[in-house]
Amino acid sequence: MKYIYIFICIFLLIGCNCNNQNKDAEITGSTDIEKPITYLYNIEIDSLYVFNETVRNGESVGQILNKYNVSFGDIDKIAKLSRKLFDLRDVKAGGLYSLIFSDSIKSSPLYFIYEINKVDFLVANLNDTIDVYLDKKDLVIKEKTGSGIIHSSLWYAMEESNLSAKLVNVLADEIYPWTIDFFRLNSGDKFKVIYDAKYVDGEFIGIGKVHAALFHSNGKDYYAMAFNEVGGFEDYFDEGGNNLRKFFLKAPVSFTRISSKFTNRRKHPVTGRWKGHFGTDFAAPIGTPIYSTADGTITEVSYTRYNGYYVKVRHNSTYTTQYLHMDKSSKRLWTKKGIKKGKKVRQGIDIIGYVGRSGQATGPHVCYRFWKNGKQVDPFKTSLPPSDPVKKEKREAFENIKSILMEKLNTINYPEEYLDLDSIQSISMNFN
Repeated sequence: MKYIYIFICIFLLIGCNCNNQNKDAEITGSTDIEKPITYLYNIEIDSLYVFNETVRNGESVGQILNKYNVSFGDIDKIAKLSRKLFDLRDVKAGGLYSLIFSDSIKSSPLYFIYEINKVDFLVANLNDTIDVYLDKKDLVIKEKTGSGIIHSSLWYAMEESNLSAKLVNVLADEIYPWTIDFFRLNSGDKFKVIYDAKYVDGEFIGIGKVHAALFHSNGKDYYAMAFNEVGGFEDYFDEGGNNLRKFFLKAPVSFTRISSKFTNRRKHPVTGRWKGHFGTDFAAPIGTPIYSTADGTITEVSYTRYNGYYVKVRHNSTYTTQYLHMDKSSKRLWTKKGIKKGKKVRQGIDIIGYVGRSGQATGPHVCYRFWKNGKQVDPFKTSLPPSDPVKKEKREAFENIKSILMEKLNTINYPEEYLDLDSIQSISMNFN
């Protein structure tokens, strides 16, 4: 009996522990693991249905939306609301769009999204009150380095080094346009570059800021280091702190591309007529600030049918510049900041307007016109006075940045300086 009693006690104790373990398991199991929320175009799409498509030839946004039971009245509201953000009439064949529905029947969309480019997109929220807004995809910036040796051209050197051809434009048009003659490069000239690469959804979409470059041409090293000396605008300086540009900024807008150069004969994109284009077009998003390229006094603030909203600046008895096709929002700036005839403006500091497409323009850009002694000339092919070196009060900051960038440039090898494993083994065998 004694042993039976002990056995019963042990059984009861084990049973109690099992019950406690089960209760603990129940308590632990009662905590749900939170599932990650799925987003597309910064919209939560869990339990929603997404339809992705491309615009077909001749297809309009109105036709797309009406096909999915959006009324003509609502389509008209969307068109009017979007006009100040992105004109839906500019939607192009092959452009990507998405419709988001509450069910798989796709009876009536909750959202319409159009990708303006790899980063920017327009959203029409069709829930209850219609709302239209612009948004951006997450942009990832990675600092990269590269180098190359020129055998035939800078473009081929970039290709051989697996670098983006867009770096050619940055080096030739933005950093070294007054320093190096890229039409007279020699075989054996070489370069190093430190730059930002932009990625969206893991895909490389373009070049960002170029932090520094070294171009070796005709036996001479040409250093270029980005440094912000005059509020809101970065320039490039050599190792001695001398500005690589001339008396004028290289462009009236920061970090952009040249979409059309100065020429005596060009087919006009609007009229189709062949005539001279006596300016340099810098493409940039609507609303990008425009700066005067040198200190001066405003002589005109006006609007014409062809030039759109524009500003003209006289810098001295020799030089005058003009900035065309500004956005209408520039008028508010002119009123607020007193941008008017007679006002003095500072190079790269005072905003004189914003990039737009007013007047006779096919897309957002600023047409930059340049006069020397009363004659319109190409500033990139004209002898211009030099710019001042880094200011004394900025010298210490420049030296610190220069030290970092020079050290990085020195760690970059040129292509012929790389030895693969087979080469090392071959050298070792010959030595033995």
